[in-house]
Amino acid sequence: MSHSACSVEALPQSVPSGDGLPIVVVGNGPVGMRLALNLLDRLPEQRIIVYGEEPYAPYNRVQLSAWLAGDVDMESLDQPLHHAADANVEQRIGYRIVEIDTGRRQVIDSSGQVQPYAKLVIATGSSPFMPNIPGIDRDGVYTFRDIADTQRLMARRARSHHTVVLGGGLLGIEAARGMQPGNTRVTVIEHADRLLGRQLDEAASEKLQAAVERLGIEVIIGDGVVEVQGDSRVDGILLRSGRRVACDTLIVAAGIRPNIALARQAQLNFGRGIQVDDRMRTSDPHIYAIGECAEHRGNVYGLVAPGLEQAGVAAADIAGVESHYAGSVAASRLKVAGIQVFSMGPVGAGEERLYGRAHVYRDDAKGIYRKLVVHRNRLVGAIGIGDWDETVRLQTMIGEARPIWPWQVMRFLRSGRIWSLDDTSDVASWPAATTVCQCTGVSRGAISSAILAGACDTQAVACATGAGSVCGSCRPLVQSLLGSSTPVQPVA
Repeated sequence: MSHSACSVEALPQSVPSGDGLPIVVVGNGPVGMRLALNLLDRLPEQRIIVYGEEPYAPYNRVQLSAWLAGDVDMESLDQPLHHAADANVEQRIGYRIVEIDTGRRQVIDSSGQVQPYAKLVIATGSSPFMPNIPGIDRDGVYTFRDIADTQRLMARRARSHHTVVLGGGLLGIEAARGMQPGNTRVTVIEHADRLLGRQLDEAASEKLQAAVERLGIEVIIGDGVVEVQGDSRVDGILLRSGRRVACDTLIVAAGIRPNIALARQAQLNFGRGIQVDDRMRTSDPHIYAIGECAEHRGNVYGLVAPGLEQAGVAAADIAGVESHYAGSVAASRLKVAGIQVFSMGPVGAGEERLYGRAHVYRDDAKGIYRKLVVHRNRLVGAIGIGDWDETVRLQTMIGEARPIWPWQVMRFLRSGRIWSLDDTSDVASWPAATTVCQCTGVSRGAISSAILAGACDTQAVACATGAGSVCGSCRPLVQSLLGSSTPVQPVA
């Protein structure tokens, strides 16, 4: 999740020039589908074609770990494109774009079909990074990125006696938890000095590691894999320390690599990702890039929320509305052994000790650890271990660089809270501009307007605004606005 600094100025809407040619979107993941939805809202008469390489209808990749763990069913992954019956949108599922002809402004798909475009948006996401380790290509080595990967892991889980997960980041921990059903022994190996090194400081990571180990998952910190051993199939791994860990399954969750093959073929500018400006345009003004394949000001974001924000900026620009993206402050959420983990801003291993002052509140008896980083009287970062009902407002406060007052810091040091309990729990009293759904950037005011317009439950609100359609952690807040006495649990 994230919060961005972007500005949008309304200008007269206009259909992109191109003599009636469609806008083509390459990629039907959450970011590509959000762009298509935004375009349908802004340009209802415009023809839109969305290509999806996988042989599946659009689905919510954020929920794959919950599906692997058995917390949700496959139907819960569905992410259909809600649009008017007469909308001029076409989804081409199971077709991979293999070539972009920038001169003729057309794409060629895997079936050989040629499709001209007025504007082209690349939302191809990323692929798992596979480190150059001897034996990494043996049978029994898996990745965890899409539906096919998840199905393979589900099938493997029933036969695996010991699964090793290489990587102690968000995806690695989720993969480890997902492999536990069926009493499979699971070990996580992280080469850095802590779990979630980018998101947590040492104290918070220690608490997270304790929670992971209480699940029965072994954690090895500060060691790396130098060889994957076995004849034709994995039977163990050799660590840098010389230790050998016997296993029959290895899941590689060591990071991502942006999918830039199309940009390379089309001779677009690229670095780690496809380089874009503040309007999400590539070096070709008719082509945009958004999501995990895009590189903006040297940053490639590996979370879905920045991509959703980028989709909004790109759609606005295509529709003739001046819009600028100034980057995102990424926020991460994870739930392990019933413990909520939250992180936002410069608070991990890369935290600059001289940048801002840290304020810590902890209650070891309740398993609570909270940290604020304040720079020039503004909140710039936060960590939370344990339930913390202020995190949604914290994200807005950090993302919009709002000031934090001395009495709020004093209250935090005394009670672990920035706002009074009554001020936080009554969602309806929050300012209309306060962001409720951080994944999609939907404000309290937008949700209230949707409810007044007839949205009567969380699903209807999600369809109308997008709130709660990604990770689901904001659904209790939406339910509070709906006024129902029946609580709705967030997606695990």
